[in-house]
Parts: sequence; C-alpha cells; structure tokens
Amino acid sequence: MVSNADMMQISSAWIRIINKMMAFEKNPRDFGSGNLLSNSEIHMIMVIGKNPGLNVTSLSLELGITKSAVSQMIRKLVQKKLVDRTQLPDNDKEIRLSLTPRGKIAFLGHETHHAVIFARMHEKLGDMTEDQFTYLMKFFSAIEATTDELA
Repeated sequence: MVSNADMMQISSAWIRIINKMMAFEKNPRDFGSGNLLSNSEIHMIMVIGKNPGLNVTSLSLELGITKSAVSQMIRKLVQKKLVDRTQLPDNDKEIRLSLTPRGKIAFLGHETHHAVIFARMHEKLGDMTEDQFTYLMKFFSAIEATTDELA
C-alpha cells in the first residue's frame, strides 16, 4: 500500500510535469513553414491535413470548439498562407478547407516533431516490461478519470 507521503510525491511530480508541458506548449514554434504557430494553430493544421476538404462545422466538431473560434483561426491561417478556403461551385455557403504547400510543410514538420518525441520516449522506456506497461496505463487512466471528474 502506498503511503500518503508517497502519493504526495507522485502528485508533486505530476504537477511539475503538467507545468513544464504547459510552458512548452505555450511557446509558438516554426515547424518548417517560416511561420510561428501556436499549439491551437498547428493542431488545426494537423486535423485539416489528415482530413482535406473538411468544412468549418466538421472541424468544429473534431476539435471540440465553436464554429466562430474555428472561423477566426482559419482566417489567421489563410493570412499566413497555410490554409486554402475553397467555395463549392454548387453551394455558395459551403467552404472546404485544405492545406497550402506551406501548410503541408508545417504538417510534415509537426509529424517529425512528434516522431522525435516518440523516439526519445522509446529510448527511455523501450525496455519496459509488460507488467510495467500495464501499471503505467493504469496510472494514466486514473489521472484521466480524476481529471474528468474534476472538470
């Protein structure tokens, strides 16, 4: 059985990790397109890149944000020449979204960024046993469930 002091140590480590992740995610980054992109912008680019032809409503549902927020961010990404908006010829209201060549560079740069993170994590955890993996997944599930309960 884990003591209260041990649980406090786990909690402190987890809070430290969250704070570091939040600071890391807060800084805009260039993923090769020449544009500094916020976390929200690059994740919108990733969804559009994986689902070309999406409309604002579908993007809103996929990201869990309002259509208004999607529209505002799309305007910024169009200005940065990362996203194209295409109006359907038979429907004046329907706009489809796709990545420009620069947007595709940012998309691929972000994929590379994740591959580097994965490789570093695999270096550190690649020798994990099946039991350790099972316990780690139980730990993450407990954190997620607790977060959901508090949200």
